[in-house]
This record gives sequence, structure tokens and C-alpha cells, in this order.
Amino acid sequence: MSLRIITARVRVFWESLSTSYWFIPVLMMLGSVALCYTCLSVIERAFLPDFLQPLIPRVTPENVQQLLSTVAGAMITFTSIAFSMTLVALTLASNQFGPRLIRNFMNDKSTQAVLGIMVSTFLFCLLSLHHLSSIAENQDAISLLAGFTVFFAIVDCVTIVYFIHHVSRSIQADQVIANCFNAFCNSIDSLLPKPESDSAHKAVNESWTSTQESFPLVLHARCSGYVQTINYASFMAISAVKVSGSEIHVRSGDHVVKDAKLITLYCKQPFEAFAFSDLHNAVVLGSERTPIQDPEFAVSQLVEIALRALSPGINDPHTAITCIDKLTAACVLICQRDFPADTLVHNSTEVWLKRRTFTFEGIVDTAFSQIRQMAGSHTQVQVHLLNSLATLQSHCNALAVNTIMQHANSIYANSQTNTLCDSDRHAIDEAMLPFRRQHDV
Repeated sequence: MSLRIITARVRVFWESLSTSYWFIPVLMMLGSVALCYTCLSVIERAFLPDFLQPLIPRVTPENVQQLLSTVAGAMITFTSIAFSMTLVALTLASNQFGPRLIRNFMNDKSTQAVLGIMVSTFLFCLLSLHHLSSIAENQDAISLLAGFTVFFAIVDCVTIVYFIHHVSRSIQADQVIANCFNAFCNSIDSLLPKPESDSAHKAVNESWTSTQESFPLVLHARCSGYVQTINYASFMAISAVKVSGSEIHVRSGDHVVKDAKLITLYCKQPFEAFAFSDLHNAVVLGSERTPIQDPEFAVSQLVEIALRALSPGINDPHTAITCIDKLTAACVLICQRDFPADTLVHNSTEVWLKRRTFTFEGIVDTAFSQIRQMAGSHTQVQVHLLNSLATLQSHCNALAVNTIMQHANSIYANSQTNTLCDSDRHAIDEAMLPFRRQHDV
């Protein structure tokens, strides 16, 4: 397996670690074990700076035992409270915003750190109690244990207060929407990298590629799942002696079934599939979508929040309007960026690659199609959609204007099927004016 493929798989593995509740707490627990060992056997109180010695007074083993027992019992109680609040937040997020938003809550480093601090303090106290009898004669170690235990207890008290504030803030709709938007903005450079002309590859027209006088070899999916990431560099690094080019039929975010057509290699002589078995590893499949190479992932999360808000059970058009504002801002951010080319060629070997890529028009469709379909009975949301599309149209190039115009015309046609009062109909007509001017031009 090449280094490129290993890097791609490590990236997916790191993504799964970052959205787990055990990774950071385990690291902090290991740190507490190391600190406990240090207090027991390495550091002596007499060697501490003079300004620290008054903070770590000498205490008796009986007092330390009582202190450790009290703090350990309090920490396990705090930990259970933190876990309960976390589960409540996850339940509310799943019901209110959609199950796909749960990964955002699990990716919250503050929650992971709070759980880690609580469990680490409990483990520190537990190990100290276990070794307390063996250090009864070491007054410096006992004093250090007491001092660190009191310090951890103070930190944990501040942490639990912060955690209550953080959880109550994190389940607010505006905060959830802002987090989704910020996640998209922070990853936009990796989702839409610089044009390939700046690297060893260059973009070419699809007509440049040729499949004549070649031997097509189709590689099928070995299992079902979502495409999480694709290492395109592995396909460009294929030897020109074997292959003239390749075509990838899937992209990140697609769901493929077992034995589906995944890759077509255009070989210069007949080959068996096992000769290119490593290329299967370049397309990483998993049980869920990830935002690693999928710019529509964060957009879909905002769309899901808006659709939930527009559902009859929730009926919260203000949340939907907030989502529309963030979706518009996201589309404005990427409208002037260069999207990855769908056909590449290696500058030196002339091995070419055809692939399915994301486009600005496709992201706009993902952002607004389902919302405008659900907003049929919400005139306020329809007007806001038209105003947002007008804002987006003023920032886009001519190629994207047609897509935006189609959405605006669909919204207007949908509004005409409703029974509207004169003021609502006037608001719809006013919002359509920028698109009519554009059509006249």
C-alpha cells in the first residue's frame, strides 16, 4: 500500500477519532496517571519553589485519605451529571435538528475536555488512594498529593459550571447553525483546493482524452458504503507503460453498493483486475458520509435544520430564515473560487484522469432546492429566499445566473398556486424584480 493511500486512510481514521467521546478523555487519563506517579516517586516538596510551598502545606495521611475519598466521590457524581447532560443534548439535537447534526456535537472539543477532566481527576484520586499506604512515611509525596487534589477539585468546580453554560448554549438553534457555517468556512480551503495547474497536473478538456486502441478494465466495489475520500494522486501516479488513463465513476458523498462500477482503467495491454488491486484502497468507503472531501456535507446539514424548522411539527420559519442567510453566505464565499477540474493529465507522463467533481451550480441546488419545495406555505420564507437569491446573483458569474434564475422562477411559480392576500402577493412581486431586470438584460 503506497504512502498516499495510507495518508488518506489515516485522515479518515483521524476524522472518526475527532468525533468520538473517548479519545481526548483517554489521553487526559493517561496524563493523570503520569502525574500521580510523579507525585509519588519523583518530585519532593522541599525542591519546589519557595512561592509554591505555602500552597502545599504538610498534612497527615488520615487527612489525605479523607480528602481523596471525598473528591473521588464528588468527581464520579459530577461525571455522571456531565454524561447525562451530554445525552440530553444529543437527544434534543437529534429530534430538533436531525440525526446528522449529532456528529457536530460529538466533535465538540469542549465537551470532550470536560469529560476528560472529570474522569482524570477521579482516576488520580483512585490511584493515590491505592498507593497511600505505601508512602505513609514520605511526607513530601503526601503533601503533593493533597495539594494537587485540592487544585483538581477547584478546576473541576469551575469546569462543571462552564459545562452547564456550554451545553445550554450549544443546543440553541442560532448557535448550532453558526457552528455548521463556521465548520464550512474553516474547511473551505481543503474542500476547494488551488487549481491543479499549480501542481504536477493540469486541467484539460474532456475531448483531450482518448480511449481508442485501449483495453478497458473495470474495478468493482468490494463492499457497500459511502465514499468518504478518494486519493486522486494514486491514479495520476499509475505507470504510463500500463495505463493511458482512468475514469472514476463516484465522488465523495456517493453511496455505492457491492459490485457497482467504481473505476475504469484504460490499459495499453490486457490486464487482470488483481494487478491494480491497490487502487481499491484509494477509494475509501465507510458507513457514513464525512466532510473530508465533500463541500455539500456542511451545506446539507444547514438544509436539514431548515427542513426540520419548516415541518408542521416544529413550524419555526425564523430558524429556516437563519439557515437561508448562512447558506447564502456560504455560496457567496465559494462563488468566485476555482472548483476542481473534471479532467486532469499528468504533465510528464500524460496519464489522464476523468472524475466526477462538485460544481457551484450543484452546491446551489443542494442549498436551495429542498428548502424552496418545503416553503410553499410560508410566504415570508419564500420572500426571503428570493431576496437571498438576488444577493447571491449579484456576486456570481454569468454561468451560475441561469441556475439561480431557475430557482427564483420555481419559487414564484409555487407562490402563485397559493391563495395570497394583496400585500403578500405584492411582496413576492417586489422580490422578483431583480430577476426580471436580469432577464430583460
